[in-house]
Amino acid sequence: MNTAWSEPGPAVGIALPTNRIRLTGPALRETVAALEDAGCRSVWMNDHLAGFRGDADPYPYSSDGKIDWNPDSPQYEAVCVCAFVCAVARSLRIGTSVLVLPQRHPIAVAKAACTLADLSGGRFVLGAGLGWSRREMQLLGWDPATRAARMDEGLAILRFAFGCGGRPTPLCYYSLPDDIIFSPRPSAEDCPLILIGGMSAAARSRVSRHGDGWLAVVGDSAEQLDRAGRDLADLRAAAGRPLVGVLKVSMSAATPARAARHVRSAAEAGWDEVSFEFGAWDLEDACAVIRSCARAREGR
Repeated sequence: MNTAWSEPGPAVGIALPTNRIRLTGPALRETVAALEDAGCRSVWMNDHLAGFRGDADPYPYSSDGKIDWNPDSPQYEAVCVCAFVCAVARSLRIGTSVLVLPQRHPIAVAKAACTLADLSGGRFVLGAGLGWSRREMQLLGWDPATRAARMDEGLAILRFAFGCGGRPTPLCYYSLPDDIIFSPRPSAEDCPLILIGGMSAAARSRVSRHGDGWLAVVGDSAEQLDRAGRDLADLRAAAGRPLVGVLKVSMSAATPARAARHVRSAAEAGWDEVSFEFGAWDLEDACAVIRSCARAREGR
């Protein structure tokens, strides 16, 4: 199995602003190079295929249920950006945080993930989530009411396609012909880890059943970090097997000293990685956060 997090944690990553600002190829290449030079270990891509100006579904990661970004902001397709970063980054891990699995067919996701596994030399990580926007899912032709069941079937199909799980049966929403061929299948060393995103008890249960780890999302508060750390410890104890823990921290702006405190807290809780997402994007500030967090990891 892929051992991307073999180094002592927590590593520090950045959620790229591909859901907030308009980028060009040269701009994204410069961004990735600067982050990598600063010591960033990974970059993560947000996923939405459509936004809406009108009333939308309640957003589960804000106190008032409202999204914390402008729906008119550019939103790049996550897998396309992963492929671009794979080509320009030297050693960064590249992940989705998170790809909404139930609004895509799992065979299409499996094909993209297996392709990225080969092209990136095992640096691709598939963060997958249930999704919260019912309007988006309906637009794409999927029934939101079935998304949990389709998520479970999709994860089982992904593991089968990756070569690390048996043929899933029975299937209610998808089908796998007996003579289906998955090629290329990633090698054991390059096989994408599947991290399950979500903060609910159901999401954590899904980690235990289907995931290689948990991708938790918290706001910029010590209370939320502490609660997530306790949940991670409980999840690992219940699973009885190694689980990767990646903590995504949403901050309104890149504040190096505060980010460093979060990394120290994450280290105490046993997280393998902390990734930061900033509401206001500034590349120099993001690099300053990376350097500050590196000093925090070294105890300086």
